[in-house]
Amino acid sequence: MSVIVVIIASVLGYGYWHSLTHAAFHVQLDFKDHDNGTEEILPRVGIDFLDTEGRVLAQGVSDEHYNYVHLIHPEVGDCRQAEESAPFSGEGRNAWQTCFEHLSTWIATWAGKVSRVNVNTDRCTRRNLPVTVSESNSDWFLWWVPHPHIGGNPYKYYSLSITVDEKDCANQVMTPD
Repeated sequence: MSVIVVIIASVLGYGYWHSLTHAAFHVQLDFKDHDNGTEEILPRVGIDFLDTEGRVLAQGVSDEHYNYVHLIHPEVGDCRQAEESAPFSGEGRNAWQTCFEHLSTWIATWAGKVSRVNVNTDRCTRRNLPVTVSESNSDWFLWWVPHPHIGGNPYKYYSLSITVDEKDCANQVMTPD
């Protein structure tokens, strides 16, 4: 009986540790154009994620096709190429898993500290925009099963939605880089 309790406690302990040290961060980016009442996809948007003192914690870049931000790991990059090749080969899957492992452990170190962002587009630069990051980790023990086809390893999930308003950019004077 005590062996079963130790095994269960170990599995739950490992799941809890993994959810504290590994995270995923979804960043949604929207650009509102009030003239035509639409939301656009902006190519080449750079995002700086800042803490309360204005220090850059991480950087990201927008996807060219969707309003999604790819996070850029300081050593392994944004994992986009590995992600795109994952469905087509075992090598691609291994590259994606390795890259995501680095990315997920890195995200866990800073995502909960984000309080402001800088948004750099070809139309304007918005600095120190206050943001609220949503965090989810409360249900890890309910679904954590150490098997990749049932539950997989638990992660802490962060999410953030950033909206840049055309009116905000219209009032800025752009200077050439």
